[in-house]
Amino acid sequence: MNTILSQIQAFDSASLSLAEIFDQEKEISHELYARAAFGDLTLADSQILRNMLDGITRNKLCAFENTLVKPKKKDDQSIAEIFVQKIAIPAQKTAESSPFYNIGVADTQKASDSWAFPRNLDNYKLISTPQGVLPVLRAVPIDNSICGLDWITFSFCQSTFGDKYVMLTPEQVNESVGDAIETWLDQLLFEIFGFGISQKREKGMHWNKFGYDLQDNLGIVLYGHNNKRVTVQINGTGCALARKGWNEQLYKFLTVQAVSPKLNRVDIAFDDFDSEWVSVDLAYEWDSQNLFWCGGCNPEINCLGDWKRINGKGRTLTVGNRSSSKFLRFYERGKKEGDSLSLWTRAELELKSTDRYLPLDILLSPSTYFKGAYPALEILANQLNDFVVPEKCELIEKQATINVDKALDVLKHQFGKYIRQFRKFINDEDLLNLISSDKDVVPKRLVFSHSAVMQALRIGEPIRNKTINETPLFEGVPFLTSKHNFYEGLTHAI
Repeated sequence: MNTILSQIQAFDSASLSLAEIFDQEKEISHELYARAAFGDLTLADSQILRNMLDGITRNKLCAFENTLVKPKKKDDQSIAEIFVQKIAIPAQKTAESSPFYNIGVADTQKASDSWAFPRNLDNYKLISTPQGVLPVLRAVPIDNSICGLDWITFSFCQSTFGDKYVMLTPEQVNESVGDAIETWLDQLLFEIFGFGISQKREKGMHWNKFGYDLQDNLGIVLYGHNNKRVTVQINGTGCALARKGWNEQLYKFLTVQAVSPKLNRVDIAFDDFDSEWVSVDLAYEWDSQNLFWCGGCNPEINCLGDWKRINGKGRTLTVGNRSSSKFLRFYERGKKEGDSLSLWTRAELELKSTDRYLPLDILLSPSTYFKGAYPALEILANQLNDFVVPEKCELIEKQATINVDKALDVLKHQFGKYIRQFRKFINDEDLLNLISSDKDVVPKRLVFSHSAVMQALRIGEPIRNKTINETPLFEGVPFLTSKHNFYEGLTHAI
């Protein structure tokens, strides 16, 4: 151990070029692997030395942060070039790039402070692999939170661009909304995240007809859906490389400017580089203690990876169903990226709005909803001295009540043609007996007064009940009943 320690200390005190840093780090890393493999070093000592080596390497690389330049293209890239291309160049490129509609226009003015890209080199973790040190992006915790945002999908109504965009015909959507995205939304995304759109997609996705790719494949913009909404998706890499404070700027846009804003998906991640607070084995034990039970049935648990035959590629434990609106996974992130001795474990909570209301406050305080998702996560957060009050994303219970007039309209629209033809060869009384239910039960969604029905039959006028609300009722979610209700499009849903 003393020999390795001496090499690390000499490495720390030496003045080296960027290439020499990676060469010496790789040499010491291989020596560590060899000694650990032959039993000359315990796993604990090996990890201590590895952490020391990673810290020294990180400090030396920070010295090059402001002087990094794009390397020349080579067929066989070095580790240094990989670092520059994966971490430094995308950040530098997005910081210096112009909005999409300004590409090709010379701009000799210096960018203002509001357009700067405030980011330190704290959004990655160096891991050691047999091929050398590799940088892996991590979820940087939001201020005053133990968690970071690793994926965000949000949407808003086309009327955010102007009222005229709501009345567009399907033939006008591609050109008109696309122009608004290229000029207005691209500028906005650049100010919020530090990067904008790069090019038009050949086709959309998720039932959206059209779309754009964001710079460096950091996300996509989709539009052309029947719901007349624009959807923006920022992936994990985009969240890690975005400018600091992007969550606050996005929150401000969604609450102030956007019309009918909605969070469609949010991934909240907690990284434990030493498995001190969370691990897949601990998560397995939490399940045995019913700490993932939130009422009802116990969630589905799956163990993936090398649980039985250890091969160094890592293990994963999932809680819930991948297609549901709440899904949790614990996985050995460092091993997944190639470091077979890494202790890095990630707990990642995925929330979707399929049947769950995602408050915009998640952007400002993700740990509040992270610890509110499961009892196990609340225990984890409390151990980390995060004592914010846990909040749950409420399930949306849609209850549409319909009156008799509406019910008759639905019946006529769906089955009127059949009934009209049947009446040509079946008398009305027999036909009604044939198509009537055998059970005398009032449908749950049909609310009316029997006395009102009898009175209407006597006077021969349609039944009117002004007290019945024909809009969906969202119980337990006050926001959805406010004037900012983004479910306005469902007011006539049956």
